Amino acid sequence: MARFLLLLCFLFAAALTSSLTSAGDNNQVYSPCSDTTVAVGDGFTFGIAFAAKDSFLGTNRSVQYSPCDRRHLSLNGNSELAVFRPKVDEITLLTINTSSSSSSYRPDASKGYMVAFAGAKYAARSLPIMVADNDHVVTSFTLVLEFQKGRLENLFWKKDGCSKCTGDANFVCLNKEECAIKRQSCKNQGGQVDCSLGIQLAFSGTDKHYTALNSWYEVANLKQYSLYGLYSNLKDSLSSQFSNIF
Repeated sequence: MARFLLLLCFLFAAALTSSLTSAGDNNQVYSPCSDTTVAVGDGFTFGIAFAAKDSFLGTNRSVQYSPCDRRHLSLNGNSELAVFRPKVDEITLLTINTSSSSSSYRPDASKGYMVAFAGAKYAARSLPIMVADNDHVVTSFTLVLEFQKGRLENLFWKKDGCSKCTGDANFVCLNKEECAIKRQSCKNQGGQVDCSLGIQLAFSGTDKHYTALNSWYEVANLKQYSLYGLYSNLKDSLSSQFSNIF
């Protein structure tokens, strides 16, 4: 079992770095607020905005706009933005460091929701999902990007329930839907728990050549594992080995 988990760790670590070493990215659009169509293996740029939930609504507070739509929505001020470029149809783990002193983002109620988005004329955005309130931080997410004929149609957050954190004193189950860490347990609050965000990314639908995108089904089959947990275990294992060497 230990060898199996270690192999999984190395496979996932290789997948995380493959975008730096493999060729085949033919998508020349790098802005998250531009339209494009993509094929399997292309890079795809999208953004995640962090702000208060109401900040993602227009002036009438009834319609949710994309953060790219500056005519109706302005996130200037108390907000943060992260931009990513994963490979299409690769299982990917995105991480946002909130524990180090150099990190500009600290999850709290003032920036407690996040929205994933991409596109302009064909703008797509997810529903806002809670990252933090005054007492808790949610650190593990699954985001699915749905494409039709290579164009992004939808982004949605997949909730997996609380089975992964049952029995762990550092966690609480919010609304029977997601595991959350008590904020006082986080390193940036003086605790011992790394509350950096981990977002498992997967793709569904078809690319511009009508090829089916299958990584979502692979994530569904591996949902008993946490990519962030495997990554953390690998990082800790390697850190310990280096400490022994030096």
